[in-house]
Amino acid sequence: MRRIHSGLLIVMAVTMATALSLSAQMAPTTTGETGLFELKNAEMLQAGQFSFGLFYDQHALTAATSTAYPPGAEDPLRYDTAKVGLSVGFGLLSNWEASVVFGPRWWKSDNRDWSGNINGFDRRYEVDHSETDKVRIGTKLLLNPKSHSVKVTLLGGYAIAMQSRNDPDALTTHRADWDLGTSLNYGVLTAQLGYLWTGDRTDVKVANQLLFGVGVGVPVIPKTLKIIGEISRIHFDGSPLKPDDYTEATLGARFGIPKIGFTTSLGLRANIDRWTTYGSSPHNFGGILQLSYTPRLADTERPVVQRAPEPEPAPEPEPPGAAPAPAPAPAPVTEVPPSPRGETATTDEVLFDPAKSRLTNIAKAILDGVALRLKNNLSATCTVTGYADPKEKGDKAALSQARAEAAKDYLVKRHGIDASRIKVEARGDAEAGDDATRNRRAVVTVSFP
Repeated sequence: MRRIHSGLLIVMAVTMATALSLSAQMAPTTTGETGLFELKNAEMLQAGQFSFGLFYDQHALTAATSTAYPPGAEDPLRYDTAKVGLSVGFGLLSNWEASVVFGPRWWKSDNRDWSGNINGFDRRYEVDHSETDKVRIGTKLLLNPKSHSVKVTLLGGYAIAMQSRNDPDALTTHRADWDLGTSLNYGVLTAQLGYLWTGDRTDVKVANQLLFGVGVGVPVIPKTLKIIGEISRIHFDGSPLKPDDYTEATLGARFGIPKIGFTTSLGLRANIDRWTTYGSSPHNFGGILQLSYTPRLADTERPVVQRAPEPEPAPEPEPPGAAPAPAPAPAPVTEVPPSPRGETATTDEVLFDPAKSRLTNIAKAILDGVALRLKNNLSATCTVTGYADPKEKGDKAALSQARAEAAKDYLVKRHGIDASRIKVEARGDAEAGDDATRNRRAVVTVSFP
């Protein structure tokens, strides 16, 4: 157990030393959905975007009272459990993502005069066991993506059992687990409520878990370093074989490379109740170490706008008294193409007030011109890309999405443009420059066939 803890701290220290130049970015949780360490917030993958995570996650826990062994001098059994997991997330829609997590799990305790029940299995003295953990498929749905105040997400998961019901050494049950929950998010604050229905053994009912957690993710250095803190309370019910309720606190940081998508997250975790009840032996610490990669969606290529040639000046009038010249033969009538000759696309920018997605009068005037181009060429299509400034309050990705949607809604509702001709994208503050005013924009590109 000491080797697990020491190894975790060494890896964390090495990772922090090599990540000082990285910057804070969105990353998956230990269950695959986007969020903090374990709590899920309102950050979402874009539609069609993937996330990949490799993590080490360790908890210091207390076993329930054993039903097969007599009490020991140092009861209850106290153990560590750790998992090395791989996670894959995917954005189904701009407000809906799915994930899968799999990997092995370890259980480890000192060799002492104690006993306990872990997940319905009685154990005594030393515990040293590993097996393939359940494969969890999860999902997260953001109910109000356009909100600039409290955002609400719905959470769900299904964990598929990987162990045989006849395995005498197993420490996970052969039946699936279910979990449901919700999270409320305001700025950097997150509160989550969840319930886990644990799969029972054939002849033993395993306790379910009710979780309430609060977390915070504070950008200390914008786009460079984010400090993350979580406090979670776990309550057990539904079985006489239930451990004591406990509170865990986790404090750590996240670093990342913004334009590439790599992140490093690390945190130290403590079981507060176990520490205050049973003392510091064995230790009551765990932690998390995660490397993740969230590739950016390919940028839309924007052709260079070619302006139409300037009209020729009108001829000077004939001097008085001069005989009028014979009228020239009428020129053949040539139809003017809907778009300027040689022009493949036009690009316009509409600007927004800080932390707002409401269109200004100037923005509406610009969009009126965009609508005219779309009406004159029914084959033309439009892409609206929203952006945000790093200093604006709230969720930058949601704000940029709301700005792009506002421009699209104006074209559809005010001018009757077919919504299928308009594509909406959100870039958040990933491409922010030094000009805060220009960072608060939506770029409208009209492409001609």
